[in-house]
Amino acid sequence: MRAPFQVLIFPYQILNGQPRYLIGQRSDNVVWQAISGGGEDSETTLEAAKRELEEEASLIGCNWEQLDSMCMLPKVYYSGHEDWANHPFVVPEYCFSVRVSTEPKLSNEHVKLRWCGFQEASELLKYDSNRIALWELNQRLSRML
Repeated sequence: MRAPFQVLIFPYQILNGQPRYLIGQRSDNVVWQAISGGGEDSETTLEAAKRELEEEASLIGCNWEQLDSMCMLPKVYYSGHEDWANHPFVVPEYCFSVRVSTEPKLSNEHVKLRWCGFQEASELLKYDSNRIALWELNQRLSRML
């Protein structure tokens, strides 16, 4: 059963000393966004993030980090919300970053997957929550490089 939380995942690679971020163009509404999805049953947010990354891009990564960025979204955006009778009206979206070393595989949830630099990804992403999480990740990686 769908759990009342959402996860947002930014896979990244470092190429020639520069971070590259994976974003996808969704097949249902054709907008560009990070890998995302909802929790299932009693899984943790990190377990949900790992599952979604594998389901949507056939990727397994390392250096998982939960970002400070998060947002709240109306629960009516999600199927199954009718079963969340004891849950508030908004659903938390937890953001993660993960370093990956292999190439993604397209799933039926996306029409395209694309590696981008920070500026290009920022311009393509539709949702503010995605752009804010990307900005945070880019800042974190800039300190390390």
